[in-house]
Formats: sequence, structure tokens, C-alpha cells
Amino acid sequence: MNMPKGPARSVISTHPVVRRLVDELGAGLAGADGAPGVITDVVIVEPGDRLDGLADALVLAVGARGDEAVALVRSAAEAGAAAVAVRGEVPTPEVRAAAVDAGITVLGVPDGLRWDTVAAEARAVLGAGGAGAADRHGDLFSLAQTVATLTRGVVSVEDSAHRVLAYSTNGGEADELRRRSILGRTCPEPYLALLREEGVYRRVRSGDEIVEVAARPELGVRRRLVAGINAGGRPLGTLWVQEGHQPLAERADEALRGAARLAASQLVDHYFQGDSSARLSSRAGLAHGLLTGRFEASALAAHLGIGPTAAASVVAVDLRTPDAGEGTGSGDVRLAEAVGIVSVHAAAYRRNALVAVACGQIYAMLPESGPAPTDAEEESLARWAADLVTALRRHTGTPVQAVVAGTAARLDDIPAVKLRGYRALGLLARNPERAVATHRTLTAALLVRDVLELLGTRTDIRHPGVAALLDHDRAQGSELARSLLRYLDGFGDVAAVAKELNVHPNTLRYRVRKAAAVTGLDLDDPEHRLAATLHLRYAAEGETAGCPGGQPWPTNAVR
Repeated sequence: MNMPKGPARSVISTHPVVRRLVDELGAGLAGADGAPGVITDVVIVEPGDRLDGLADALVLAVGARGDEAVALVRSAAEAGAAAVAVRGEVPTPEVRAAAVDAGITVLGVPDGLRWDTVAAEARAVLGAGGAGAADRHGDLFSLAQTVATLTRGVVSVEDSAHRVLAYSTNGGEADELRRRSILGRTCPEPYLALLREEGVYRRVRSGDEIVEVAARPELGVRRRLVAGINAGGRPLGTLWVQEGHQPLAERADEALRGAARLAASQLVDHYFQGDSSARLSSRAGLAHGLLTGRFEASALAAHLGIGPTAAASVVAVDLRTPDAGEGTGSGDVRLAEAVGIVSVHAAAYRRNALVAVACGQIYAMLPESGPAPTDAEEESLARWAADLVTALRRHTGTPVQAVVAGTAARLDDIPAVKLRGYRALGLLARNPERAVATHRTLTAALLVRDVLELLGTRTDIRHPGVAALLDHDRAQGSELARSLLRYLDGFGDVAAVAKELNVHPNTLRYRVRKAAAVTGLDLDDPEHRLAATLHLRYAAEGETAGCPGGQPWPTNAVR
């Protein structure tokens, strides 16, 4: 038999337990390609133990080395185990050969990694339903993963005693310091001494400053950014972003600042032994109640840390996810990831920002410290929304759009502003290349949409001449109505409209004269022109405007 050579890390397992142990704890990987598909239990065994009841188990071979490890791998495979973990980051050639021959995956556990840590990590992944601690939404692991996505870095969260509470999954990009911190669940003391000497902790505990910590190649340490997690002047912990194989994102510091603000409430729960996931769910529910008007705003304000008379700007976001060809589960995951990204961006922009989901759209509520924002401040908010859309488009792969819906003078007015955002997003969907708009720039278009919807509720308000023109186009296969509408929209500029319709100017003039004859309209009369424009626009857009009873544009017309 040919012995495998090298660490054999090219062998890939899709199981979350194996991915976690390899990516985050530095375990080596060898054995049968693609295995295991299922792991349902973690079992600790020693040489000489009777191996039974191991179906689909990850076996931790404690104390087994050399020939004992080879024998245990073979026996575990015969007992139905899914994988075996043995001591040594790179399994010996004999162990790897036995694994390939038996068709089982073998993990090599580094010498510095405790067996109880391996067991705890594996069981944490299984306990999370196979998703892994880092994939659970609404906790520090999820927040760390969101920050890693936004910064292109390797993220970890520490409490005030420098214990590692959560971290992102970033494959092999972790440096030696991060590996040692995760293995020991705390930052090594020599490096802590350097940080204290440089005043890093003093600086991050004094406010929102993002501190850069230079790389130290001689210590196996890459460049880092760190933010303090503080609440009410009390330091609760730190949030770290380590530079991986590529430079950190341009605005990594802003993402880090927002995430540190979001992490504060979760670390409060950590210190007081609370349930942070329940707290986050409660906060999300209260934010949704504020957005939709289900609860009295003044009662919520104190709980959410917002003044009851505060104004609040609202930004509405739609991911524009595809309706077909995608499972509901993947859509839900994408929405949850997007909510995390919006939350980090919003917290960086405004400390007491709230984010909620309604009607499949994401709404950021940004309480104002003073009166309603000025025009310049609204432009600043629009630029922030544009940066947010850029980040969401990059990470979701969908044509995300956003609308700055305006400012609610009081928290009680947020539902009305939310409705404006919802309607504006519906209008913006017709212009997919436009990423961001403000309600102010869409006011005229929304007014026209309102009038069209009103026409839909009053079927008795119709111009008989325009109705006759639409019937004529249906019967003749002509497009007199379309040409007349373009002519009216173009202020009678025959040359420009003819070019748009790709016809000769004389052809357009003929169509307009013919349309006037069929309808009896006097196109020199402004009221006639306005009535014709509204009726024609309703016919052309009635269906997309959601107008009940809208008479669709002739489908047999040449377009």
C-alpha cells in the first residue's frame, strides 16, 4: 500500500463540526475524500475501550498514539463512526493510510489543544442544529461574522478579562496570536503586556476611538483594529479585527464602531447572566412595534433609550431578491445577513439606531438629537444610504435599492413615514439602475401615482374620447395612444419624440392629428392636454400602479 504523504489538507468535509475544528482550531485533516456526511454525537474513547454504539459519531481517541491510534481508527470505522480525532496536528502516515483504507475521516488535534475544548466545540456545533455557534443569528458569533464580512478581516470579541467570547470563521487566515487566543480562550499574557504598555486598552475604554495595533511579524501577529465595547462609561470588553490575507476594507473602522455599539447590550447580559438572544429578540420586536405603530411610542422610548419627543429619520431598504428559482430558506438567510449589515452600518451612523423588518423590507430608524434635519443633513443621510446599498449589493448579490423616506417629527409618526418609504420603494423598482432616492425627489412621481390610484377607484371618471382611442388601437393594431402620450410628455417636441419612438417626424405628426380627430381633444387647451395625459398614463401604468379596474394598454399594438 502506498502511504499518503504530507498533511493531506486537501481532503474536504462538508460537515460543520469538521469545518469548525479545521478552520478555527487548527486541526489537520486526512482520510476518505468527502466524508463524513453526518455526525450525530461526540464520543470519547481510550485504547482498550470496547467500541460499539458509534454510528455517525465523532470519536475522540484520547491517549492513542502510534499503533494504538491505527488500531482505534480501524475499529471505529468498523463500528460505524463518521470520523476519528487523534493527537498530532498532522496524522502519521500510518494513521492516514488506515483512514483511507477504512473509508473514514481522521482529524489531527494539535498538541496544545485540550481534548475538552475539542469536545465542547464539536458539541456546540451539534447543539446549534448543525449550523455552528458562529452561524446563529442574534448573538455575538453572528455579529462577529457580520463584521468579518464587512471588513474582510478576522474578528473576535473579548470581555473585560480578555476572555474570548465569540469569533468569526475565516478559514486559515488567523494568525498565531488568534489561534493561541482561541485555543486558550484568552489573549496570551505577553501580548497583553505590550498592549497595556502602548495604552491600547486605556484609549478604547475612553470612548468610540478605533485604535490600530501594528503588526509584529516576529511574534506571528498581523495588523489589527480594536474598538472598546462600553456602556454608561463602564468598559465591558473589546472587539478586534485582524487583517487576513488581504487588506482590511476601506471603512473597516466604521463597521467596527457600529458593531461595538451593538455588542454593548449583549455584554451587559453576559455580565448579569442574562439571555442575550432573548434580549435581542425583545428589542427587535419592540423596534418592529415602533415601526408599525403596534405599541405606544412614548412607552417604548424609555425602554429603547430614546427621548419620547425625539424626531427620527427613516431609511427603507429592499434587497430585490428574486421571486423564483430560490428556496425560501436561502432567502431568509440572505435577509438575516442583510439585517446584520444594516444594523452595523446604522449603529455606526447613529448610536441609538433601530432596525426592523416589515413586508420583507428593512427599515432603519435613526433618532435625531435635535430638530428635523436640514437639507444638508438629508444629503448626508442619502450618502450614507448609498454607502449602505453598495455594501449590501456587494454581499447579497442582488440589486438592492433604498429610499430616504423622511423624518418623523415624533416617534409616533414613524409608521406614516415608513408607509411613505414603502410606497417610494415600489415606485423606485421601476428604475432598477437607480440605487438610492429620497422621498423629496420622488414627490411628483408619487403624486401622479396617487392620482392614478384615485382614478382606479372612480371608474366613472374617464374621458370618452381617450377610451375611444384605446379601443381604436386595439381594433387596428395601431399605437396612436402611445404616440400621443409620448408627444404630451415631450411638450410637443416632435423631433425628440419621433427619435425616441424611432419614427419619422411626419409619421408622428400624422399620428397626433389622427389621435386628436378620434378623441375630439383640443390639444391647444391645457385642460384637454392634462385630462388626456392622466387618462393615457392610467391606461399605460394602471396595472403596475396597482389600480383596480385599470384598462391595460393594447397588447396588439406595435411597440
